[in-house]
Order: sequence, then C-alpha cells, then structure tokens
Amino acid sequence: MITISERREHESAKSFVLRVLIDNIINTRLEPGEKLNEPELCEQLGVSRTPFREAELELAQRRLIEIRPKIGTYVSLIDAELVEEVRHLRAVLEAEIARMACEKLTPADIDQLWENVALWRMYIERAQEEKIFELDKGFHRLLYVQCGCPYWYDLVENLAPHFDRTTILSFRCRPAKTIYEDHVSLLKAIEQKDAAAAHRIAGQHMTALHGEPFCDPGSIPTLFQSLKQPYHVQKCRIYAKRCGIFLCSFLPETA
Repeated sequence: MITISERREHESAKSFVLRVLIDNIINTRLEPGEKLNEPELCEQLGVSRTPFREAELELAQRRLIEIRPKIGTYVSLIDAELVEEVRHLRAVLEAEIARMACEKLTPADIDQLWENVALWRMYIERAQEEKIFELDKGFHRLLYVQCGCPYWYDLVENLAPHFDRTTILSFRCRPAKTIYEDHVSLLKAIEQKDAAAAHRIAGQHMTALHGEPFCDPGSIPTLFQSLKQPYHVQKCRIYAKRCGIFLCSFLPETA
C-alpha cells in the first residue's frame, strides 16, 4: 500500500505524481521489480493519465522505473554499480563539506545540527525508520546549506533515490545507532574545529558501515539487478556486505 501525501499549493499534477512515486520507491512501498498499476494509481492520486505518464517518462530517464512496451511499467531493480558511484560522489563531497564546516559554521548553525541529532534518539527508541531517514537527510542537507553549497546538495539529491533505497534497507538490517554515533562524532569534531578529524569521519561515514549483518538470510527479497559477470557479482556482494544486506538468496555463485 503506497503512502500519498497532500498535494502542495500550486504544485502541478506531474510534480505531485513524481514526488509521491519517488517517495514510495525510496521507502520500498513500491518494491524493486513491482509492476505499476496505472489506472489504480491514477485513481488513488486523483490525476489523469497524461500527468501520470509524463511523470513516468521522467522516472524512466532517472532509471527509477523501466517501461517495457506492450508489457508494462516496473520499478527498477537496485543497480549496485550506480549506487556505488553515488556513494563515492557523496564521500568526496561530504568529506570536503565537513572540512568547510569547521571554518564556516556558527554556534547557531551547530545548535541546529545538535537539535537534529537529539531527535534521533527518540525515533531510534521507537524504531521509526522513515522518521530516522528524514532526519538523516535533514542533517546532511543542513550541512550543505550552512556551508553555502546548496547546488552541491541539488546535484547529489538528483541521484539520491538510488542510494536512498539501500539506506532504507540498511536501516532494516542493522541498528540506526551506528549512523547516529557517526553524526555525533562529526559534530564534536566540527565544534572543536578539527578539520582533519571532521574530513576523516565524514569520509568513513560514507565509505564503510562496520559490524556484521543483522538480517536473516531470507529477509531481503530479490531487489537487485542480476549480474552476469563474476567481477560484477563480487562487487555487488562486497557492496551488500557493506550495507549489511544479504544477497546470497539470489546472486549466483558462478556466472
């Protein structure tokens, strides 16, 4: 069952459909590989087929859905290689943002970030993954904006849905406390104006998730693209391990 937020004032029908579908794809309420039921979704969203199909075309261009002529439209499977590219881009940008934050952020800016972190504890205790995800996004958005780099954030956000789906899955596989602790450590380094530590913590935050997987082997369905080359399969396995996601149920041992 998808979640439909209220349509914003002056929001076009296409933009509304786009926003709602992306939200549901990210949060896997529309699962990778799921077929979209156009008539049903149009009725639920209260829009005609024209803006819905315009939104579909944009989602296809962003590789979030796959349109198969005469067959149907499907939510794209997660592309581990694309996710890895986005992760690498964010690791580079956010390590630099952390370094800049040590120079640029005011006490008021840092207080805003601590307020975000304080809310994490409450939602971690309640195991509300969507709230935790919103706070995680908000934390990083604040850093970009406070450092005067909103364009960098827009650049990353355009590709974010691919990465965000694996973030949501990782929340279901391992405690969000790990990410919370990274944010706390980063903020302490920024407060102390320790640019080297902040740069290192931000980079590590994006490049590695420590600890063993917390999922049962069969708990994640076939959500990733099947990969044929041994090197690519191994790369997908490495990425999955980093995210704490078991892929053994659907990745072949040999090509």
